[in-house]
Amino acid sequence: MHIRLKDREWYLGAVQIRPEISEHWAVFLKGIPSRFRIFENSLYLFHRGYELEVEDNRDHVEYREWEASSLFSSVHWEDSGVRETIFDPYDNMQHFRRLGEADELLHGQFSSALGETLMRCSDLDPTLTQRLHAAIKAFEGHETAEELAHVSLSCRRFTEKLADCLYPPREEKVNGKRVGRAEYRNRLWAYVAENVTSDTTRELLVANVEDLGKRIDKLDSLSNKGLHSDVSSSDVNRLLLSLLVVAHDLISLRPPGGAFAYEPYETTIRAFMEGLRPQQERQSQDDEE
Repeated sequence: MHIRLKDREWYLGAVQIRPEISEHWAVFLKGIPSRFRIFENSLYLFHRGYELEVEDNRDHVEYREWEASSLFSSVHWEDSGVRETIFDPYDNMQHFRRLGEADELLHGQFSSALGETLMRCSDLDPTLTQRLHAAIKAFEGHETAEELAHVSLSCRRFTEKLADCLYPPREEKVNGKRVGRAEYRNRLWAYVAENVTSDTTRELLVANVEDLGKRIDKLDSLSNKGLHSDVSSSDVNRLLLSLLVVAHDLISLRPPGGAFAYEPYETTIRAFMEGLRPQQERQSQDDEE
């Protein structure tokens, strides 16, 4: 919604409502009734379904106006039931304070896990962070379905590079499966098998890696067929969440440390050494003279 309205002269910007703040609850949540919700490119207008048994009092004029505005790909009705009525026992400050506290707790937990993931990615190979940044930025800034479809490509590149860092390609098979450069999923499965002793944990991690691969394959297939309009932002959002969860699980299987990876720095090191060569040659000539 913000992306669609940001260029309108009358739009002042988005306002974050914090339900645990009593003033926000009184002015916004309690004082202003909920009229609609936005999901992806669709608008859902609230109405009370039980009232339809007596009379259809839905605002059909507003419905048609929203359709004519072309702001949304589709407009729907949504039954809000007894929410925000005298029959709603959760329409109070205590409930919204719990929502706010849960929101802060979740942010704290996920922020810690995401922060650790980013730091460990940068330690393994700084280009991992660059590829993850490319995927998230492409998703946040997409304006067309085609741009959205390219996010899966960034996710694939990140996953392939993660496999290179955690389990480099090998010539020989592992557990009967190829683990060459192209078989990055097999390498991630082999990495899990070598670093997890619990059968249950191993099965869960392997299943998560397999699910991530299927999500990437599905979006890649739609993109390669030119079916960009069939790629939804919710599918890509779930892909990014799955990517972050899998990356955190895999990276945290091993403690930090180990051999330092010089490959990401090789170009800079070579350039520096090449720059020293003329100076050494001049110094040798001066010494000879």
